[in-house]
Amino acid sequence: MFFDLHTMKNIFRTHKADWVGILGSVGCIIHCLIMPVLLSSAASFTAHAEYRWLDYVFLTVAAVAVWFSARKASSVMVRILLILAWAIFAGSIIWEESIPFASILMYIGSVLLIIGHVLNLRQIHQCTHDHH
Repeated sequence: MFFDLHTMKNIFRTHKADWVGILGSVGCIIHCLIMPVLLSSAASFTAHAEYRWLDYVFLTVAAVAVWFSARKASSVMVRILLILAWAIFAGSIIWEESIPFASILMYIGSVLLIIGHVLNLRQIHQCTHDHH
């Protein structure tokens, strides 16, 4: 049930995309929670524009993590979840100014990305555990 150190090293080494995806999504959620507080203290809308590039950094990190994780995912459902979660996340960033509830979609997309990467890691663990 628990990982031994050797198994953990192998899983991290071979499935870095899932860990990058999880950490990137958590970082995005933190960014999304903190930025409104920082922007509310800012005097102008330009402060938001100055940090908008960070949204695209998170989007790119998520895309790379999903690409590599989905390619190696043993479950079609996990692949679909990862791709759908990224699409929700991407749409919410791209159309943030047009969709009134885009920020909610960003959170949903980020949480679904975390769930997809965690499920992928769990399946990897089960497959590794089953082969021993």
